[in-house]
Amino acid sequence: MVVRTPAVREHPDQLPAGRPTPHIHRGVSLRSRALVLGARLGMGPVVRVWMAAPEFGWPLDWLDAAAGLLPRPRHTQVRPVALPNCSAERVSTPSSVAGRAILYLHGGAFLAGGLNTHRALVSCLSTSAGAPVLHVGYRMLPRHTIGSAVSDAVDGYRWLLQRGYRGSEIVVSGDSAGGYLAFMAALSMPRLGLPKPAGVVAISPITDLRPRTEAIADTPTWPVFPPSTLHVFSRYLTRAQSRITVKGEAELLISPIAEDLRDLPPVMIHAGANEILRMDAERMTDRLLRSGVPCDLHVWEGQMHAFPVVANATRESRGAIRSIGRFVRDVTSAPDRPLPNRHRERLALHR
Repeated sequence: MVVRTPAVREHPDQLPAGRPTPHIHRGVSLRSRALVLGARLGMGPVVRVWMAAPEFGWPLDWLDAAAGLLPRPRHTQVRPVALPNCSAERVSTPSSVAGRAILYLHGGAFLAGGLNTHRALVSCLSTSAGAPVLHVGYRMLPRHTIGSAVSDAVDGYRWLLQRGYRGSEIVVSGDSAGGYLAFMAALSMPRLGLPKPAGVVAISPITDLRPRTEAIADTPTWPVFPPSTLHVFSRYLTRAQSRITVKGEAELLISPIAEDLRDLPPVMIHAGANEILRMDAERMTDRLLRSGVPCDLHVWEGQMHAFPVVANATRESRGAIRSIGRFVRDVTSAPDRPLPNRHRERLALHR
């Protein structure tokens, strides 16, 4: 069940045209260029076929099943965890220490991906942050609503609390659709009587589920995803949600960017400079800062959507993972300590 926070007075469409000043990471490695080209040639046609007939019921489970054939990350301990309505796994590495944890929610447009596709990234995050990670295999469309996925994320948070972690020791994170779930889970916690997490990390997050086309003219190059993807995807979500009813009623699609964000903890967002969801990242950052929530936005030149999923494969993905690890350690190491200067200065600029 999604617990909706009070509506905000400032609608996303009424935000000023100016953008928050991000940390720009320039320079593109040869390996990264090769991966972007491979993704464009390999995944691009798959995305276009899905867009031509999104209602067909494509067998998208194959992606996670295929990833399951890959060897497990080295020096990584993976233990299965049974949540009330979905599977999960606790991932830890030798650098994991007591006193902090990460809740991770994989991407995949609420339709694909899973524990196998993102295990390498989760292992790297565990090493970088020095924390075990609860990786949640939440329920997905078209059999389950997005609200079910949010509930699974909250169940994962409860599992960590029941194991002795405090809210101030847990960072909620995710990429793409998982970034959406990270925000929605964190927004739901106060209404459910749960303690606020220490922070939220979102990689290329979806923050607005409404059909829109305004980003198309704003970003000229879109590795893997064509410009019309957002519009087709939003229309598909609306139809898919309407077919599943809870207690006889269709579930509303809720966009984090349109919610009251004031109770959120510090946030870090990473996005590619030329990716389809850069605008979502920028607008969410602006809303967060105007709501008094510290937020660091990192924009990476030449990177595709959710690029850290390739784990240690590129210089840029390693850099993003190191940055996320520092953020996790910052917000969990001393909850009562003032935020580092870089967070306080960015917040002051938007007050």
